[in-house]
Amino acid sequence: MADERVVVQRPRVERAMVLGVRPGTVAHEASVRVGDILLTINGFPVLDIVDYQFHTAGEHVEIEVLRGSETITFVLAKGYDEDLGLEFADDLFDRVHICKNKCVFCFLYQQPKGLRSSLYIKDDDYRLSFLHGNYLTLTNMGEADFARIIDQKLSPLFVSVHATDPDLRGRMLGRKQAEPIIPRLTELVEARIQVHAQVVLCPGYNDGLALARTIKDLAELHPQNRDTYGGVLSVAIVPVGLTQFRDRLAALTSCSGPFCADLVSQVSQWQETFRETIGTNFVFLSDEIYLNANVQTPPAKHYEGFPQIEDGVGLVRQFIDDHATLAKRRFDARNAARSATLVTGELASPLVTEFAGTLSRLGGCRVNVATVHNSFFEGNISVAGLLTGRDIASNIKAMGSDAGERVIVPSIMLRDPDRDVFLDDMSIGQLEAGIEREIVVVDRMPRAAARAILG
Repeated sequence: MADERVVVQRPRVERAMVLGVRPGTVAHEASVRVGDILLTINGFPVLDIVDYQFHTAGEHVEIEVLRGSETITFVLAKGYDEDLGLEFADDLFDRVHICKNKCVFCFLYQQPKGLRSSLYIKDDDYRLSFLHGNYLTLTNMGEADFARIIDQKLSPLFVSVHATDPDLRGRMLGRKQAEPIIPRLTELVEARIQVHAQVVLCPGYNDGLALARTIKDLAELHPQNRDTYGGVLSVAIVPVGLTQFRDRLAALTSCSGPFCADLVSQVSQWQETFRETIGTNFVFLSDEIYLNANVQTPPAKHYEGFPQIEDGVGLVRQFIDDHATLAKRRFDARNAARSATLVTGELASPLVTEFAGTLSRLGGCRVNVATVHNSFFEGNISVAGLLTGRDIASNIKAMGSDAGERVIVPSIMLRDPDRDVFLDDMSIGQLEAGIEREIVVVDRMPRAAARAILG
């Protein structure tokens, strides 16, 4: 396979620069400094934090750094797997591998112009998959990348499959040729790599018989069916997201309520079969599908440890269970805010409204809910994580005094938590100034909101 990678190069100083040296560690004792730029470890160039961890696992480590214009070598003795104590400004020291696909459902093509440039970068990097659970397609990799995954045992990986029919997958990825995925997955599986797969479901493309084939093909790569350690451990099915910015893009249909209800029924049958044959549910539906189908979310044990929680598979169940636990606790009402508002999207509004009632009861205060319609993206986008600052501001202003003295915003709404900015580049400070109220950013679970309101 030809190496077709496209990369985004960053200035050298932004790559392997040491951001911190933890006191008491071997690097600190050796006088490695903040601002040093890591060049090699044991003579090997270091491309990313994965290389750093791999090459520093032994008991004797030689590192070479650039300090100003001087190259300095440190020879370090440590315990096996003991961390050197270095912290870096970035996980990737060399480049971000960029996706060349033109997927029919790609969300980046459905954004308006004028947002910050980082929002238009389509990463398809196996290192980000290993480190952070980002999904990759395996189509933007060279043979050296596959060899490195196998050599360094970068497992598990999170892979966007969408369809196992090569022609269909090629069309969905916007490629000019068929894109077979099973041979590549088999190569990884045989090398003891574990995989969590994703299917973005587009009615009329990869549903029905195509979906049945995809699930069957992937199940054949489950470790239980192959008697191996490596394998496809799970498949997450998530509905396609469509915005109003789809000019000149492929015509797609959203996953309607009846469609989702039928899907829940079909997947329940597959899960029953898989539990009997391979001892796992194997295929999991995103929360959005259950909510659109208006059916109850499965219990926590159904999710088998929530391996694909970041894909929206099981978040609602965790929210419900955390809420139930919180409702049994006692709080000192003297510590509670007098009034507050919880911000959410339309999809989760019923859950958050019920939770607000619990907070009001426990704290003896007034907790309202701002259910924000996504006017920025429109389409079928109703999840909280894609709300913008301007839509939130408009909703809170319309509430007037009912918004209370404190507004609670879940951190999933911030596209760059380190900078506290929303998807439209509005900052927390700008939102506070616009609505003239305190903004408190919390984790997505109820207990975090409870701490912010009840103390």
